Formats: sequence, structure tokens, C-alpha cells
Amino acid sequence: MINFAASFFYKIENYIMQLLSTAYFPPITWMALFYHRNKTVIDLQETYPKQSYRNRFSIATANGKMDLSIPVKKTNGNRTLTKDIILDYSQNWQQVHWKSLKAAYQSSPFFLYYKDEIEELIKSQYTSLFQLNEEVIQVISGKIGIQSQINYTREFVPVDNTDQDFRFTIHPKHSSPFHLQPYEQVFMEKHGFINNLSVLDLLFNLGPESLSYLEDIEL
Repeated sequence: MINFAASFFYKIENYIMQLLSTAYFPPITWMALFYHRNKTVIDLQETYPKQSYRNRFSIATANGKMDLSIPVKKTNGNRTLTKDIILDYSQNWQQVHWKSLKAAYQSSPFFLYYKDEIEELIKSQYTSLFQLNEEVIQVISGKIGIQSQINYTREFVPVDNTDQDFRFTIHPKHSSPFHLQPYEQVFMEKHGFINNLSVLDLLFNLGPESLSYLEDIEL
């Protein structure tokens, strides 16, 4: 478990850096930004929006693209900040997520290599969404070889304050803001290349080559 007292918080106006939302097994474009721009700030002071990568990720399955999401509880109704979002364990989402990943990727080249730690991440107990996501990002970054640090805002930053704001452009309902080169995916012969899936898709299919792939993305 992470010692959150050691987390670093910065005011965005003091630095030239990009803004990202927190993310659960982030999409590849999120991870590419995190890798390429080591001055990254994640906003936890925003009012929590629905249906985003903050609590969901996308994978490739035998039936095509599948979205997996975490049920959450809002502590202050529709005004709840992202930092205050609580995980809902009344539903068996952890088992569903792991079974779905196993069914989708057990034939991928590197699933056996990474599966134990990914399963532990999913099945561990966390109170808040951002705590889970921070652990996910740190573990995945370590596996890929990304050394960027996670920083947080102390206060909400208005959307028009920076041209490096990707909080709402990297979104399940928006097309990828950057071009991704196709790589070999499971079920590719059936569905073709599925763009901008979770970084888990990259890791299970490319393994140690994931870092080189992220390096080659033009941002």
C-alpha cells in the first residue's frame, strides 16, 4: 500500500506542465503523455464526471471491444470531488474484471509474465478511487520502465488555464488525440486493430517492447 503522506502536490501556475485526470488502467495515449512529459499533474479537485477513464478501461475480447468499470459512491452527491470518490464493493466487480481480463488475454504473449501482479492490483482493497488508480499507475509504470512522478493539484484548475489540459480530451467517447501505430493484438484477425485500448492491452501483447512503442508515439 502506498504512503500517501509522501505524495507531492503542486499549483499548476508554478510550472509548465500537462494536466491529466486520474485513470484506472489508463488508455495508451494517457500513458504516452505520462511517459513523454515528466512534469505531469493529476487533478483530484475537479467535480467527478461520469463515464470517463477515471473508473473504467477498455480491452479487446473475442466479441470486440469491452469496457470494464468500477462502481463508485459519491460522498457529496453530484458535487463530489474526484479525491472523495469511494469504491463500491457491494458489487462483485473485482472478480468480473479479472475473469474478463483472463478470458481476453490468456493467449497473449506476456499474460503469464504479468498476470499475478495485475490480479493482485484488481483484487486488493482500497477505500478511494484515486488510491487504487495511483497504485495501478505506479505498478504499470514500473513494469514498462516509466520513471515519471505522479503530482497533484491543490485546487481545481479552470479548463481554459492551460493548453496542456488533457483531462477531458482523453475520454471514452472521444477519438484518440494522437495517432497510434497498429501492433499485434489478440483477436486482431477477427476485429482488426482496436485503437487506444488500456495500457494492459499493450503490456500483455508487447511486454518489454511497450516502452519503445510509447517512445515512438508522436504527441
